[in-house]
Amino acid sequence: MGEVFGIDVSHHQGQIDWQQVSKDNKKFAILKCQYEAQSHRIDEYFEYNYAEAGKHGLARGVYIYIARASMTDPEADARSLLKHLNGRKLEYGIWLDLEDKTVDAKGKSYIRNLAYQYSDIFINAGYYVGIYCNRDWYIRLIHDDLKRDFDFWIARYPSKDSGAYNKTSSLKPSPRIAVAWQYSSKGNVAGIRTRCDLDVDYDGVVSLIATTPTKKTNEEIAREVLANKWGTKETNPTRRTLLSRAGYDYNEIQKLVNKLALQK
Repeated sequence: MGEVFGIDVSHHQGQIDWQQVSKDNKKFAILKCQYEAQSHRIDEYFEYNYAEAGKHGLARGVYIYIARASMTDPEADARSLLKHLNGRKLEYGIWLDLEDKTVDAKGKSYIRNLAYQYSDIFINAGYYVGIYCNRDWYIRLIHDDLKRDFDFWIARYPSKDSGAYNKTSSLKPSPRIAVAWQYSSKGNVAGIRTRCDLDVDYDGVVSLIATTPTKKTNEEIAREVLANKWGTKETNPTRRTLLSRAGYDYNEIQKLVNKLALQK
């Protein structure tokens, strides 16, 4: 299919002329839907952007920014986003933006567990989930489990960022670690009055993946339990709480865990 170009936007871009955006060879848009957890209020332009981008043929995704207030109650944060989405189609899924300095300070293991808390709630609701971060974050703070289980959208810009796309740039993340690259924060796009972020989906496959149901089976979850991804009876929150929040039957999962453990 080849490379597919897109943008990510929020209220900062104001009212966008999406017809012009589509004519400027942009095929997808990752949208801000809600503010960080303290208010959970919806982005002022989300409804407009979702409707108009879809009307003019762009595939749509959303990102959720996770910071200190979100970490106090990840479940409420995730379910607030689902409430705003109200079951709407997202051809490019939901992307976890974990780059805030308050998340950074928590370290690799905490970030791994936080990502699974969010993703399992979203996956259980039928959405594809990926992780957005910059290259430094990927190297320092992304656990190997997350590298195995998630697709990555990685931000990396040249020192003299002009908005130009260089297919052969040494800054381009390898397809082995990323499915998409945010290659500029200073793009000029027809129909948008401000600068905006520019993105490329390497093979045009993200939207195909994102529209495929991804809810995990009980056996997949049981294997994750055995890999210590769902806490224990003593952790806070407990394994039972985490599984229940994500929509899984704790007793059924535990039966499978016991069965698989005996097979080892």
